[in-house]
Amino acid sequence: MPASLRHLPLLLLMTFSPLLCAAQTLQERLLAQELSTYRLLTLFHLSRLEQGAPEVQSRLQAEVQRFEGLLQAEGGEPLTADVVQQARAFQAVLLQSAQLHYDAIDFYALDALSQSAHTLLQLNHTAQEQLTQAPVSADLRQAILMQQIAAEYVREAASFDSGSAVYDSAKDRYEPVDVLAKTFSQRLQQLHKAKADNSEQRSKLGQVQVIWNYIEQPLLEYRERSLPFVINRYSEQIVALLVN
Repeated sequence: MPASLRHLPLLLLMTFSPLLCAAQTLQERLLAQELSTYRLLTLFHLSRLEQGAPEVQSRLQAEVQRFEGLLQAEGGEPLTADVVQQARAFQAVLLQSAQLHYDAIDFYALDALSQSAHTLLQLNHTAQEQLTQAPVSADLRQAILMQQIAAEYVREAASFDSGSAVYDSAKDRYEPVDVLAKTFSQRLQQLHKAKADNSEQRSKLGQVQVIWNYIEQPLLEYRERSLPFVINRYSEQIVALLVN
């Protein structure tokens, strides 16, 4: 991994959430909420792996605040009532589990969190499908997919039996990490072709490709090796590059 990417400025890594929180249209808010939901799940399970490390807890609380901000219209187009209701339910389940000591989070709590998140994401997607606004940026869709991959990978790594079997029902609701990774790789190649004539976009996608090459194989072999901290770190860089 080149030093220029290994030390990507912290400012870049932290700008994508506030950027999306500034969203005003319903489409922008729904997409921001989808990204934030996956980010909350990533940080929650990372906190389990880190045994409640203060730094991760702080980042989790900051993301909770951003997530809460998306529920407030503040002059923008409000989210639909069913999405807001389920978002608050998901937030409550997340906070309840996050307040427990890391070794007190049982399978029932994990299952409740998975169910709540899945319901929210389904409602979110339904609301997006009903919109007639302009198509969503392929870069943003790719960023959301990257965050989804990170959330699933870290959840697997944090499973009580080191990932050999996952007891919460998330495994029945989401595609496996390796399948998601193959989709990401295919879409990344499509982005390269679509933006071949734009030098700035080529440069950005080139950086994304370098980072992706570094983590793709561990993602494809996610049941054989576990590198959650590496995956989380570099997935954040990819998301930041794609959103900015």
